[in-house]
Amino acid sequence: MTASPTTIPGLSSELVLPSHDDPVVAGVATAVGGPPGRHSRVGRKGFWTPVRWIVLLTLVASLFGWWQKSPCRVHPWADEYQYTRGCYTDVFALYFSERLSDGKTPYAEHPVEYPVVIGGVMQVAAKAVTVFEPSQRPRHFYDVTWAILTAFAVVVAVTTARLAGRRRPWDAAIFAAAPLLVLHGSTNWDLVAMGLTGLGLLQWARRRPLAAGVLLGLATATKLYPVLFLVPLLALCVRAGKLRAYAVTAAAVVLTPVLLSAPVFLSSPYFADIGGIQTVVAASPLDRLGAEGLSALSPKVMTAGPDGLPVVGVNAAYRFFALNTTRPADWDSMWRVVEKRLGRPLDQGLAPGEAPHRLNTLVLLSFALALAAIVVLILRAPRRPRLAQVLFLTVLAFLVTNKVWSPQFSLWLLPLAALARPRWRVLLAWQAAEAMVLLTRFYFFVRGADPAGQKGIADGFFIAAVAVRDLVLLGIAALVVREIWRPELDVVRRDGVDDPMGGVLDEAPDRRRLTPEVEHHQLAEVGAADPQSVHRAVGG
Repeated sequence: MTASPTTIPGLSSELVLPSHDDPVVAGVATAVGGPPGRHSRVGRKGFWTPVRWIVLLTLVASLFGWWQKSPCRVHPWADEYQYTRGCYTDVFALYFSERLSDGKTPYAEHPVEYPVVIGGVMQVAAKAVTVFEPSQRPRHFYDVTWAILTAFAVVVAVTTARLAGRRRPWDAAIFAAAPLLVLHGSTNWDLVAMGLTGLGLLQWARRRPLAAGVLLGLATATKLYPVLFLVPLLALCVRAGKLRAYAVTAAAVVLTPVLLSAPVFLSSPYFADIGGIQTVVAASPLDRLGAEGLSALSPKVMTAGPDGLPVVGVNAAYRFFALNTTRPADWDSMWRVVEKRLGRPLDQGLAPGEAPHRLNTLVLLSFALALAAIVVLILRAPRRPRLAQVLFLTVLAFLVTNKVWSPQFSLWLLPLAALARPRWRVLLAWQAAEAMVLLTRFYFFVRGADPAGQKGIADGFFIAAVAVRDLVLLGIAALVVREIWRPELDVVRRDGVDDPMGGVLDEAPDRRRLTPEVEHHQLAEVGAADPQSVHRAVGG
């Protein structure tokens, strides 16, 4: 067999080298002495396997991230220092605002604005730093959290390498060496959700639907976005006739966060913001169940505050959902751009705590339309799309249409982008746009904090950066859609692979309109006319 110029000969898995396969990496390799030669030992048996190199890259990126955030770790946040130095992190800020600095237990003694897994991670880190002097605990809380997030970053990197298939583990370097990982790896707890998501997708790839569902359910109890995977996965399974595996996974995805969150909900009291302080206004559902019956299970209660006036108490475990219902358009969202163009909010005259119903309706409708378009694409594409492609499109649709796009949310796209379209140039261009969004965001905040309005930059620069970022990502989405519609352009399928992370979908025949002749023609276009020549993509 004659080796392809993009592979290493002599390997049963024929590893694809980015320095041979991607123009950007090839250019960098040429600048530092040239790409590995035909007889190089990169990827052969030995200690420095591709996955171990990727782990090393991830650790280096995480260390750079710690260094980039380190000024905020030791310097007082005065005069908008956290913005002018670009080192802001929610980890440090929420140590105080979630009252962890006062020894409060999440949910039981203070309502945390995140799902329960993140609350648990916060509590573990807060307990770990109690061995230090109180004045040293905030910086060490960041350090402990950074170490936890680094471990999950390694999980993301390794699972991405495994999901890329035996031939393309180096695609995970797109995540491991990403500037976005340096900037946002320790901005918030998103890497915990991403690590659990990667483990869940790996179990799906290994045809273990129950384990996949449990892990994706844990990820959903960390950040909600993994539950969105159920929609495109359903469309793929309908097309392939794999509904039994889907049903097992979907049931586990839904039940796992419910079973995990229910004890926290039942044992958590109800809080209301009174004078800027979260104050307990009602006992937990368990404490009230005997007297009030099933009405005690409501996530909100109307009760009297300390001054006798009526207040709405929210169960501590429900605070995440309550906040996301009442939040206005966030700074980085498409809806903020729309409101800027209109010169007014979409919802006007709202009372404190009132939900922006018009905005919420537009968000739901636009995302539903985007999801419907993705489902139609899955069902009508000439060849069934790869799972990574449609998951990338789904998460991107959620971010673009959502009213909140915190900067670190863009991390969710990184491993999916590496698996959907492993091309460095366009993904680096996107990350450059993300860096510009972050920079302009910070200096816009500096302007907002200056009473004279002289420091920082006007919001027009920030809005423009957000628009450019969104357009770049929509351009990447268009490229992914093109490769779905023309699978011969898909570099992952170029040498006969079907769907490396597809699990029961991988190499499964379609159960809809494709004729044998069309299927044979499409397989031939991507080099897989002989099904026996297709390598199994993900090992057990």
